[in-house]
Amino acid sequence: MNRMADSGKSRGGGVFVMVNNSWCKNANVVTLARSCSPNLELLALKFRPFYLPQEFTAVNINTVYIPPQAKRDTALCELHEALTQFQAQHRDAALIVVGDFNSANLKHAVPNLYQHVTFPTRGTRTLDHCYSPYKDNYKALAHPPFGKSDHTAIFLIPKYKQRLKREAPVQREVACWTDQSVAALQDAEDDTDWNMFRRSTDDVSEFMEAVVGFIGKHTECAGR
Repeated sequence: MNRMADSGKSRGGGVFVMVNNSWCKNANVVTLARSCSPNLELLALKFRPFYLPQEFTAVNINTVYIPPQAKRDTALCELHEALTQFQAQHRDAALIVVGDFNSANLKHAVPNLYQHVTFPTRGTRTLDHCYSPYKDNYKALAHPPFGKSDHTAIFLIPKYKQRLKREAPVQREVACWTDQSVAALQDAEDDTDWNMFRRSTDDVSEFMEAVVGFIGKHTECAGR
């Protein structure tokens, strides 16, 4: 996203995201938001990669730049509003927020996100952050800067475990219906005097509760 004139900045080119073609095709990348103001630059993209854990439908990556002279509270408020909208619209998408935050801290605005970068990225300061809702699911490593950048490059190693592997197996009982069970249930329903339920009450809720309970009892007996 090219830096716009109304950002109030004369140097630099904005924010961008590079995507490995072996991870996701260009056709499966959707732009969710492009925002450029004196306080916040945001490029939000939704990816549908070739492979995802079953519990996710997409990956929502938000690239952020908050200038040193920005009003931090205003920038975090704008970012919080955008992330809340994305999460409401894409509930099953994995959320990742990365970028140069300078002195801002996203956890002040969104406490349920975790910061995965724990080492200095420019001099002695940690200016570049990576946030997600998944605690301890990324290991961040410092790599040499790209080109002429004076910021340390960050390599994230996923440690995320699928929900299927995190949760203990659950044993459930499943009733198996036979043709005889279905026939027995049909006979019981045909022989039932349904008018007795109508005569027993004038309240629709009570009538429905009695009928549903009666059918459930018949179903339980027929399924055995």
